[in-house]
Amino acid sequence: MSALALFLQLVVLGLHVLVPWRLARAARAALHAIPANPTLPAMPAPGSGGPDSADSRRIWALVATPLLLAAALAALYTIGLRLDAALAWGIRWPPASIPAFAILLSGLTVGLGDLLLFAGYRKLEPAGWRVCSLLGAILLLAASLAGELLRLGRGPGATIAAILAAALCRVPLALAAGEASSGPVRWLAPLAGAALPCSLFAFSTALRATLGADLLTLGAASFLLLAARLLPLSLRRPAALAGVLLAAFFLDRTSDLQAAFEPRATIPDILLAEP
Repeated sequence: MSALALFLQLVVLGLHVLVPWRLARAARAALHAIPANPTLPAMPAPGSGGPDSADSRRIWALVATPLLLAAALAALYTIGLRLDAALAWGIRWPPASIPAFAILLSGLTVGLGDLLLFAGYRKLEPAGWRVCSLLGAILLLAASLAGELLRLGRGPGATIAAILAAALCRVPLALAAGEASSGPVRWLAPLAGAALPCSLFAFSTALRATLGADLLTLGAASFLLLAARLLPLSLRRPAALAGVLLAAFFLDRTSDLQAAFEPRATIPDILLAEP
């Protein structure tokens, strides 16, 4: 269940980055299609999408807030399962650490942006859609860092370098989930497939030694993501989503394994919760 919650979070976070960015490009193409002479009919610009683009903006404005709320509930569920790790890193209410403040502030900002989209998406210019995409990217970075902190807990290997490396490996995974959920699979799925095995270098030696058959799950996830771009069109999106789902199961499994270790590492003071 926790792996499915993580999968939902990855999809929603990826969508909040990619969909506004694509809609910004469509809105910009639509502006270029306006003729200089108002008496002449407007010609659709290549890639503008025409009425389909307007429908896409309306649909995203309607579903963005409910999707974000669903991801927030999934995150709260994950925190409840990893409560010891969350308290260790100050991810609680009120926030007691830099990552907790970052995830709260970025989440509230994206939520406010989604509400503004719902009210005024018809008049939003391309720059506004790009700002929404940028806010989604900030939320993705903050959520990736917080998710890695929950996975690490107070176990060994909790160094700043390991935390940042593992968190960065989550970013292309979320982008691939958003890409496969919203449109054709291009280059983000192979990027996620290549980055996912690199997360092993951020794991502690003790954790890597206990993985065993879990490496098969990691290998299957990476293979599906890498091969998604080469499959027939009808299979690309299912393969990419299946790879993201297997990656979520792998990350969730490593969280369980990490929780079995005694807290014998020093948590970086810059991220540690205040006493």
